[in-house]
Amino acid sequence: MRKNVRKGNNCYLCRINTINMSVRFTLEKRTNAFGECPIRVSWSFGGQRYQTTMGFSVKKADWDEVKRQAKGQTHNHTGQSSDDINFYIKRISIAVAGIEKHFVRDELALTKEMMKRAVSDALSNDIARPEDIIDRCIGGIVSLPMQKARYYRDLTGRYYKFLCDAKHKFIQGDSFYILQQLFDRCERIAVPTSQFRPVREKGNRYPTLYYKEVSYEEAFGR
Repeated sequence: MRKNVRKGNNCYLCRINTINMSVRFTLEKRTNAFGECPIRVSWSFGGQRYQTTMGFSVKKADWDEVKRQAKGQTHNHTGQSSDDINFYIKRISIAVAGIEKHFVRDELALTKEMMKRAVSDALSNDIARPEDIIDRCIGGIVSLPMQKARYYRDLTGRYYKFLCDAKHKFIQGDSFYILQQLFDRCERIAVPTSQFRPVREKGNRYPTLYYKEVSYEEAFGR
């Protein structure tokens, strides 16, 4: 069972009222031996989707379908109160909103592994604040040494210069290319290396290549 978390009047959660609509909390249809349904969290963003159970369960009669949280003054069979359950629901929502804000602003690509880590951090008592969860996620992309210049064209026809490889400090296996857009806003973006390989999508006869390497002459119109 998770430890109870104190929630004073000035705590971070109490000062935030925004509910992020890209993350949803629902009850699973299956029930446990106590007639309770596990709470499932589903997060969709930028073409990625991550789903998992929160580790809490409540009776259907104790769940508010409109607010997507446990009804007040209720407890589950382990003694977890609706206040404790809703505290973690709120913490996930706030962390998701902050992470998405940064990734949209900086045009970074959020991967499923990052989403998994963020939700896990939000459910952990070792990480006290949503700000810390956000910092661990957006601060985790670190670049590797500069490499030979390469150029890419995306599906919309925009051109980019390859700057370097990158990895995530906290998530094993995540790998990115750091690209700088040419001609327009010249912004830098982090793109998962999987988008540089052909992807066979349902309904398409031929594989899709999101970023195609091109010559210097094509990139600069020479």
